[in-house]
Amino acid sequence: MDHILEIRQATKKFGGLTANENVTFDVDRNTIVGIVGPNGAGKTTLFNSISGVHSLTSGNVIFEDRDITKMKPYDICHLGMGRTFQIPLSLNEMTVLENVLVASLGRHKMAKARETAEAVIEECGLKDFIAMPAGSLNVLQKKRLEIARALATEPKLLLLDETMAGLSGIERQDATALIRQMVNFVRQIRERFDITILMIEHVMEIVMNVSDKVVVLNGGKLLMEGTPKEVASNEEVISAYLGGTTW
Repeated sequence: MDHILEIRQATKKFGGLTANENVTFDVDRNTIVGIVGPNGAGKTTLFNSISGVHSLTSGNVIFEDRDITKMKPYDICHLGMGRTFQIPLSLNEMTVLENVLVASLGRHKMAKARETAEAVIEECGLKDFIAMPAGSLNVLQKKRLEIARALATEPKLLLLDETMAGLSGIERQDATALIRQMVNFVRQIRERFDITILMIEHVMEIVMNVSDKVVVLNGGKLLMEGTPKEVASNEEVISAYLGGTTW
């Protein structure tokens, strides 16, 4: 397979705390890979290392055969990697269109940037909110806006950090329908934009239904990687992640 991303012995330490230790795995082009693990497993730390928020203490991140371990986030973005954050970082006083336009202007001049932004907004189901201030959106809509902004940078690899995190009881009252919608949405953007997706997600129904491969972290280390079926039936994963229960 053609690897778009290679993580090699990734280790990140914060003083005496080791958040990731010797994590190694590959992401094949045009696949969806899910990263799971208990709270504190080092998932978001690994995302931050991949996307350049901070550098690894040791190890390497290889993106399209290029070592990006020490590169800055904006340079990594220009190479074709986009990401979202668990807590949406929208520019609340600006409209939905202006938020996405800012991202698109990193690739295009104004006319083309606006065309791209409008297309991405529609694809993300936000067309009806295009002129609204981002601060007026609910959490789920802000999550969609976060994804739209990342897509507007025209990534080859998209990192999604917990697209379902932070939703209120009202927004998740019809959990089955919402999960199905999110699974379809992730598949849709992979196909529509011809990209690879690496995603952190706590909602296992999403991970198991959308991923080609699942990577399991525990205590900052790689516990295993495999197909959703292999991961769901692994005794170590069941013990570490679900306290002995099955998916």
